[in-house]
Formats: sequence, structure tokens, C-alpha cells
Amino acid sequence: MRLLIIDDHPMTCAGLGSLLQACYPDAVIDTCHSVKGAEAPARLADYIFLDMHFPDIGFSGLLEHLAPWINRVILISAAPEPAAVAQARSRGVRGLLLKNADVEHVLEGFRRIQQGEQVFDRVGDEQAWNPVLTERQRTVFDALLAGLSNKQIARTLGISEHTVKEHVTAILAIFAVRNRLELVLSQQIRN
Repeated sequence: MRLLIIDDHPMTCAGLGSLLQACYPDAVIDTCHSVKGAEAPARLADYIFLDMHFPDIGFSGLLEHLAPWINRVILISAAPEPAAVAQARSRGVRGLLLKNADVEHVLEGFRRIQQGEQVFDRVGDEQAWNPVLTERQRTVFDALLAGLSNKQIARTLGISEHTVKEHVTAILAIFAVRNRLELVLSQQIRN
């Protein structure tokens, strides 16, 4: 297995690298302190641990830079912003592991990712996060929470089912959930 850690803090690279090497002694682990120059090791890596915050490039730029390997990316952050996580999740990253989580939690999350799961740690301040929805998305969102189907929403709003489906997909990405059930459950937890 080949792993790549991209983080602008050398201590994070060293610490995470040591932890992973101890658990996976046969793994080849590369580190980069900048996204620039990470292309060659990213091309070879089975998994890429990516810090979400770099001073020289915005988060969207990070994702764009690693787009060819996005399905290998595991975000790492101590203070991720929910909107950024939702954006990354909708683009296909494998997960989010919090830097301030205990070691066993991080290792278990990585094991689950290796088994094919998407693993996204809950962001500490999610309760206070109020996503910005367009007026139409808010209407569709309310209808979803009321349990209406796409067909019922389309009929109620006088729009096509295809348009409803596009709004639903956008809403699920904004809230970083995979389906309607997770959306409803996430709202019950917040209330």
C-alpha cells in the first residue's frame, strides 16, 4: 500500500506518518508540505491524506489540483468548515478524519475507508451551521422533510421531476448526506 500525506505542518506529516507506518509496516509513505509538487506521489498513492487548510491555495483550488485522484483523498483537519466538507464530499473524496480525534478513532476510520466506506467525522460546530439555500431549494428542502416524493414535489411546485431531482442532489450535497433518510435524521438531531 502506498500512502501520501499532504500537510503544510511537518509535525503533522511526521506524526501521522509514524502512526500509519506502525500500523502498516509494509506501507510506503510519502509526505509533501505543499500541493505543488504532489502530483507525482499522488499518481502512485492508494490513499492521500490531505490537510484542508493551506495558506497559499484556497480549498477549491486544492480539490481542483487533486481532481484526477479525488477518489483517493481523505481530508484531515482540526477545524473543518461544513460547507467545504460538503463541497469535497460531492466531488468524491473518501472521507474526513479529524486531527484532534483519538488515535484509535482515526485508525478505525481509515480501516473503514479501506473497506470501501465513506467516513466523514462529524464537525464539532455543525449544530450552529446554517447552510445557505436558494429560495427554490428551501421549498424543496421543506417538502423533503415533509416526506413528499419527487413526483409530489414536482406537482406541487409546477416543475419537472428532473428539476426536482437536481435540487434534491444539490441539497444532499450541501448538507453532506447521502440520501433523504440521512437528511431527515440530521435535521432531527439538530432540533
